[in-house]
Amino acid sequence: MNSTDRKFAPAVLGPTTQRQVAFVGPLGVGKTTAVRSISDVPVLSTEVMRAAIAVRADSFNNKRTTTVGIDYGEWTTPSGMRVGVVGTPGQVRFSSTRTSVIARRGSIVLWLFGDHPQPVQQAAEWIERLGDASVWSRLVLAITRRPPYGGTDLAEFEACARSYHPQMKVLDADPRVREDVARIIITALDNPYPTSGHAS
Repeated sequence: MNSTDRKFAPAVLGPTTQRQVAFVGPLGVGKTTAVRSISDVPVLSTEVMRAAIAVRADSFNNKRTTTVGIDYGEWTTPSGMRVGVVGTPGQVRFSSTRTSVIARRGSIVLWLFGDHPQPVQQAAEWIERLGDASVWSRLVLAITRRPPYGGTDLAEFEACARSYHPQMKVLDADPRVREDVARIIITALDNPYPTSGHAS
């Protein structure tokens, strides 16, 4: 089921959500698509910069715009937990926006291209860019667009991830598929949840 087929509840920001999951990752990887796939409410998006920004020609839905602020949606898990889902900008120069989101005590999903020319190296660069062990303990890697034949084995991503944190999980997922996004979010929510302080 896609977002156009669903009836949405009114969006209410703030205390209605019990947990937060932030989607991070490179430009065009599908973060906005994933938020829209899972959200039970209309997705709220900040300003969007249009075709002046070069976007991968083969990215999802021939994307010609990219978020420079955040996308916000909400989803209720099968157990009844209300989760705020935040998509962050992928450009390195907007790292302050991304940092302000992941600094909160939420879980984090790093979306990555499985068909990148050097996918494991890209994974390592993004893991390091996101911070330190206080962030890595809340991080799950979602690998999308992984070639069915001749692609990088998921075990290589897992070895990379666990060199940063021993419990960091890695899963295949398609941001266009609601069930895949739900599985990724639930996996992220299963990570240890900080109860005090802020991650750096």
